[in-house]
Amino acid sequence: EQEEDANSLSKDESETNSRNYLRYVPLGIAFLLLAGAAAATWYFLDYRPWHLEPAVLQFYSGSLQVLNRQYSPDLGQVESRAFWLESAKLQKMLKELIRATELGRYYNSSTVYAFGEGALTFFFWFALQIPESQQKEVTAERVNTTLHQELSASFNSSGSLSYQTEYRVNPDSLVLLESSVKDIVVLKSTLGCYRYSYVQEDDVLRLEGPDYLASSCLWHLHSLNGYMIKLRLEWTLPDCRDRLAMYDAAGPLEKHLITSIYGCSRQEAVVEVLSSGPVMSVVWKKAMYSYYDPFILSAQAVPLKACKVNITLREGLELQGKISTPHYPSYYSPNTQCTWHMTVPSLDYGVTLWFDAYALSRQKHDLPCTQGQWIIQNRRLCGLRTLQAYAERIPVTSSADITITFTSQISLTGPGVQAAYSLYNQSDSCPGEFLCLVNGLCVPACDGIKDCPNGLDERNC
Repeated sequence: EQEEDANSLSKDESETNSRNYLRYVPLGIAFLLLAGAAAATWYFLDYRPWHLEPAVLQFYSGSLQVLNRQYSPDLGQVESRAFWLESAKLQKMLKELIRATELGRYYNSSTVYAFGEGALTFFFWFALQIPESQQKEVTAERVNTTLHQELSASFNSSGSLSYQTEYRVNPDSLVLLESSVKDIVVLKSTLGCYRYSYVQEDDVLRLEGPDYLASSCLWHLHSLNGYMIKLRLEWTLPDCRDRLAMYDAAGPLEKHLITSIYGCSRQEAVVEVLSSGPVMSVVWKKAMYSYYDPFILSAQAVPLKACKVNITLREGLELQGKISTPHYPSYYSPNTQCTWHMTVPSLDYGVTLWFDAYALSRQKHDLPCTQGQWIIQNRRLCGLRTLQAYAERIPVTSSADITITFTSQISLTGPGVQAAYSLYNQSDSCPGEFLCLVNGLCVPACDGIKDCPNGLDERNC
């Protein structure tokens, strides 16, 4: 009987336990389903986009100022111990800064490659590995804004990250430019012959020539805010095959190319090139044959020059003055913005701009002007370097005021532009001569010589 009672009790207990287990089965199934759904969501929304979707490396170049550090000559020597110690710490700081933002999931690599004068400015590049589907959203503007916001938020706070404790960074000093693999490859190829120079105010700095054991060299020029750099290139040989390229940035960024000059230019034995601000870089590329000092480089800091002038013309048809881009005859800078307001003595007159080896023509509105954009009385014209003289005649109708603007639409620039100005009589533009509408010049009519490119001066004679 005791055995039967015990068996009966154990059977009741097992049935009770079974019922209890069965009660938790639905909960377990629900838990597994939720876990599976969470895993699937994570896989498709997080893991798959960042790890399985094809990604593109996007490069950025820039600079940042550290307020509690000062530049020292050792930091200008890439091979020095001071350079490597400081660059390693700042590289770690840059990595922590990026990873502290929403960009952290894209972070790939970063490098600090140079330092600048004054409160220590360091120059860097970094790479973000961005899924193809996110590439359009992660623009240079967004990256710049994100990093600036993070720096501003941490500027007055204390944290555990190195960029919050060891370094006091000026958020407003951040400069960030979109770069490319090609830009970084060119920059890396020059680091064996990298030369940093700080260009003082009112001083002409002669730059050391290239190292001919290297295939390329880079001169990194830096000056005060409010100034731009004027580089003077003088060829010393009648013939060579070297190449020099000037950039409106701290590195050889193709989108910021100012100009590129090949092989001892005979047309321009001396060239002066302007940057748009206090930074410029110059890259020398060795030719197949080595030449001993085929050129001389010098640099000076020149103040940013306003280019906005009011001009009142007087009665008379003679030349009355000249307008030009800042620091003419230097190449105009990539951000040139000039405005000239002219007032004529009466509506009987129009204004003529006389150009030498430069002309104006119409171009489609969706295409940029590669050699300067002109807006004259709300008409858009593009500049073009030529070998002939050209005159732009500006009629005056309802108002005695004329507005002329010149802008550089792209970073690629050219020789400075200058034009003489005078009045012309609107009722008789070319007294006793023929007005050639192609180039605006007055030429003799019916003299047996086709002075006008379209030959209209010799028709109906």
